[in-house]
Amino acid sequence: SYGRRGFATDAMRGTDYDYFYACGPEPMLRAVCQASGEMPGQLSFEERMGCGFGACMGCTCKTKYGNKRICREGPVLLKEEIIW
Repeated sequence: SYGRRGFATDAMRGTDYDYFYACGPEPMLRAVCQASGEMPGQLSFEERMGCGFGACMGCTCKTKYGNKRICREGPVLLKEEIIW
């Protein structure tokens, strides 16, 4: 019952932080990354996983180091490595 109404990015405005953690759907995570500017952080992706052990490659995310499977190399990835 305690909190703020609105988008996650609305809650970020006017706060002082050094690092952030976010979990949610990809459009929200993208917006949080854009709103955070150069601030480092970690993102926990919510992805549908076809097989759950990396064979189908259905839950991949583009990163600076190639595609990473959310079910194997994730679900938490660093903001700095993700390519939107």
